[in-house]
Amino acid sequence: MRVKSELASYVEEQLAFLGRLSTKSIFGGIGIFVDERLLGIVMDDKLYLHTDTSNLRSYQERGMPQFKPYPNAFDLTTDHHQVPAEIVDDPAQLKHWGEQALAAAIEAAKVKQLAGIERSRHMKQARKKQKDEK
Repeated sequence: MRVKSELASYVEEQLAFLGRLSTKSIFGGIGIFVDERLLGIVMDDKLYLHTDTSNLRSYQERGMPQFKPYPNAFDLTTDHHQVPAEIVDDPAQLKHWGEQALAAAIEAAKVKQLAGIERSRHMKQARKKQKDEK
């Protein structure tokens, strides 16, 4: 069953300029994706956008909580923080925060990709070392 949300529809409309937007159910809420990259999550009529070191301070200064998909899980969190209501209600501000969130999501994807490449390189070196030792 697809979850509907006026907030998700509004956010999609405001952030459509960022790229090809799509939504799908995630963690019991609605994931907002730009070109298949998770940008934000709408849960319980709250918007959470992707954060990293480049934009996290704006959220922390306002005391905005980090998204916890499973509130009872001790340390399971995501790189998304709740967007203040005054930002959501101001289309210009929301667009700016959306751009920052997309930049954070793109950077996170690059870091993960590089980590995977590095992990693969180390595994190949370990296999080669084992082979040479035989």
